[in-house]
Amino acid sequence: MMKLALIGCGKWGKNYLKTVNEIEGCKLKWACDLDYEKLNQAAAVYPQTRFTENKADILNDIEVQGVIIATTPESHYILAKEAISKGKAVLVEKPVTTNRKDSHDLIELATAQNTVLMAGHTLIYHPAVKKIKRLLEEKNIFDDLCYFNMSRTSSTSQAPKVDVLHDLAVHDIYLSRHLIGMDPIWVIAHGERYIQSPYNNVINILMGFPNGKITSIFASFIHRSKTRKMTLVASKTKLVFDDAQTADRKIQIFHNGDQEHFLAVEDNLEPLTLECLHFMECIREHKEPISGRENIEFVAKITDCISESLAKGGEKINIF
Repeated sequence: MMKLALIGCGKWGKNYLKTVNEIEGCKLKWACDLDYEKLNQAAAVYPQTRFTENKADILNDIEVQGVIIATTPESHYILAKEAISKGKAVLVEKPVTTNRKDSHDLIELATAQNTVLMAGHTLIYHPAVKKIKRLLEEKNIFDDLCYFNMSRTSSTSQAPKVDVLHDLAVHDIYLSRHLIGMDPIWVIAHGERYIQSPYNNVINILMGFPNGKITSIFASFIHRSKTRKMTLVASKTKLVFDDAQTADRKIQIFHNGDQEHFLAVEDNLEPLTLECLHFMECIREHKEPISGRENIEFVAKITDCISESLAKGGEKINIF
């Protein structure tokens, strides 16, 4: 029986709390939060888990093999550092850190401690994304791929004190690289702060890849509706992935401008469940996660370059 712990029982932490407790062969031994009311509410639903306001209960428990961190982003770095220093495997919800240096420090520490460090880049584990990745590889669409267009909007931020780049657009940044299979070579970004927001709540990003391939990303916190849509355009094929649709209508294929069919997604497991199962697998087999150190370093580097472009008024930033 693998024993895990969770730090953070808020908006996204509640999802981890529910998901991990439903996985067979796994026990969520501890859950920690500074909000006593949240702990009381959760304890009534999950009596098999011990709840605490003191993170030391988790860090000093030698039975705990892995720690999931789903707190506010500014606390991710110090909590992950403490858990890794204790030899625990760590899964950190995105953004892993709020700057490149802190991400690099965690990577170096996890390497020195010979333990697992994994980002909560949930969409990589999405059954529909896995199906699209296989389709692109099997049909050799990569060679004549022109561009990706991605849109991710909502009416609120999931994480307080975090801009739209690190909360929403980050998903499409790592997803672009995962599907294209290459790193971008330049970025251009423009963002705005509307409705008296202290942070950018709307952003447009262009990412250029080798061989002229381009990804355009639009993300916003001020939409009245939630969108989770990606369009892939090649010379003869168009693929649309709309995560707001039902499983049998999430992936739509067009050939030469005509709708051909929907591709059903047979795997009905939630992406977060698959992510947690992968975390457990990596702990058990001591393997590098798909969204592990290399993925974390990539996202930190690209978001850093995008932030530089934003600061310079949309200037093109070449990536080396």
